[in-house]
Order: sequence, then C-alpha cells, then structure tokens
Amino acid sequence: MALKKSNNSRKVGVALTLFSLLAMVIVFEYYKIDRGHINFIIIEIIVFIVFLVSFTKTFIKTGLWKFTHKPLKKLDEREIELTSKSLRYAYGIFTVLVLGLLLSLAVTNLSIDVVLVASLILFAHILPASVIAWTEK
Repeated sequence: MALKKSNNSRKVGVALTLFSLLAMVIVFEYYKIDRGHINFIIIEIIVFIVFLVSFTKTFIKTGLWKFTHKPLKKLDEREIELTSKSLRYAYGIFTVLVLGLLLSLAVTNLSIDVVLVASLILFAHILPASVIAWTEK
C-alpha cells in the first residue's frame, strides 16, 4: 500500500481527526445543557468542517480508508498481517474506551444520545486505519 503522506503529517492528521470527532461530541453535550447560545452551533459547524477536511486528507486521499475496508481476498499476505494487527489493537482500544465510557455514564446517570452513538460508530471504523497511519512507516 502506497501512502502519500509522511509519517508526521499522517500522525497530525489522525490526531486532528480524532480530536475534532471528540470535540463534536463535547460541543453537542454543552449545547444540550445551554440551548440558548448560537455560539455552540457555530462552534459545532466549525469543528465538523475541521473533521471533514482532516478525515478526507488523512483517510480518503491516502487510501487508508479503502485499505482497511477491502475484502480479505484482495489483500496479499503482508497486507493481511498488517490489517489483522491493526484490527487487534484498534478493537482492544475501542473496547476499553467504550466500556469506560459506559461505566462513567452509568455511574453519573447520564443518557447516551445519537451524536455519541454515531461518533462511536465512526470511531470504530476510523481506528484500524488510525493504527496503521500511526505505526506504519
């Protein structure tokens, strides 16, 4: 797989994408608390644009998204090994983070909203490619 970006720019892109995804959830939660401020809507739109741009540049244009969503029949041995390793790390990280999140929501009696669920689904899809982008030279 030919990656078009340098290692450092990929890491910055992954970090920016993940932080903007987290920021979207946080801003939405604050908006739920204080619905009267248009500032939250403006910030949410800006963060969403940052997410879209960083996601497109980091995952779509480099081919990482396509690579991690390819059928196994189309991968060679090295690519299968790389994908397997990234999936193992990604879903281990995802499991720990989601269980911690669910535990904290249960302890604080907070509810789960659709933005959080959608973000977690997207996070699960991005994480294997993020592991590859972060670790592969």
